[in-house]
Amino acid sequence: MRYLRKLFFLLLSLLIGFWLGTSGILQGTTVGNWMETIVSYFPTSADIEQFNQNGNDLPFLSESFFEGTEDEEPVEAPDVSSEEAEKLDVSLIEETVIVLVNELREDLDVPPVASNDMLRSAATIRAIETEEQFSHTRPDGTDAFTVFDEEGIHYPYQTAGENLGMATYHLQEEQMAELIFNGWVDSQGHYENMIRSDFEEIGVGVHYDEEFLYITQLFGTQR
Repeated sequence: MRYLRKLFFLLLSLLIGFWLGTSGILQGTTVGNWMETIVSYFPTSADIEQFNQNGNDLPFLSESFFEGTEDEEPVEAPDVSSEEAEKLDVSLIEETVIVLVNELREDLDVPPVASNDMLRSAATIRAIETEEQFSHTRPDGTDAFTVFDEEGIHYPYQTAGENLGMATYHLQEEQMAELIFNGWVDSQGHYENMIRSDFEEIGVGVHYDEEFLYITQLFGTQR
């Protein structure tokens, strides 16, 4: 009982001190300055509102992964059912990425890139490989463009470029394409690939492993 009484008086003292510190009665005194310093660390209602507004965007940002940040851990996203995964419209994702790239190029007066089936096939191989190793180095240790040496792939290129992206799959197809595309726009190297005027063609590959969506862009100009 004695300890409860002491705790009660301690809490009462803190409340009284808090009220005195905020009321201005002790303004200019040593005790008042000390109490004002303590009060300044408490969040205001405006701070809480701002936190709530910004906090709504955090999961979406932290679920996006791009070359150079592959070691980060994703924030857990809503589960996608196997039925939804089976209905994944890969063509819609590919088409959305190409449209977004060409809209970006048009805004900068850069000629559009044309979709190329051979680049698409190569990009699909690379998208699958990035599940094992999210890097411009392939799982066998060779560089990304050795994909053009794969059986069934023939693309004699003069110049080529690759962008890799991955994200936890938690949105509709078009929104996922936009999410990863926006990450490329915010990354200088990926952005420069998308707006290079000497690239004439593009292929987009998509792979989904029931948790992450992987998208690869391959740009090229044939000899």
